[in-house]
Amino acid sequence: MLRKNISENSGMTRLQLLILIVIVVVIGVLSFPPWLEYRKVGTADIDVETVAVAIKKYFKHTGSYPTSLDMLVKDPGIDGWRGSYLESIPETPWGGSYVLLQASYKVGIAKNHPRVPEKYRVGGIAEISRVYHADAHLGEKYWW
Repeated sequence: MLRKNISENSGMTRLQLLILIVIVVVIGVLSFPPWLEYRKVGTADIDVETVAVAIKKYFKHTGSYPTSLDMLVKDPGIDGWRGSYLESIPETPWGGSYVLLQASYKVGIAKNHPRVPEKYRVGGIAEISRVYHADAHLGEKYWW
């Protein structure tokens, strides 16, 4: 009867190691795009929340809502304006600008934004927007 030394069979062969590395790389490659989209959605969600809070502060100080997002950065010459409410107007993670929808008191991503997936635009099933009306709750989310 032949006895094999335990140390001869312990560990991985190079082929097993190569297969393991290939599996890890494939899993990493397949999980990167969803992670990237999740990160962009999270960034956009934070951006619209920040802009909505700035609009609410603007309203509290001036008694009126801004007609453009530029009014949160540059002095529009309105009584009560207390300096920049935002350092700059954020750009969507996909590029381009957020929109101010005065009729519905929302700030969000335009319906016609060319690079944002349609579901995240205003009116989409996963719309990224915030209501900034003074009667709305601070930070209230509207994901349709």
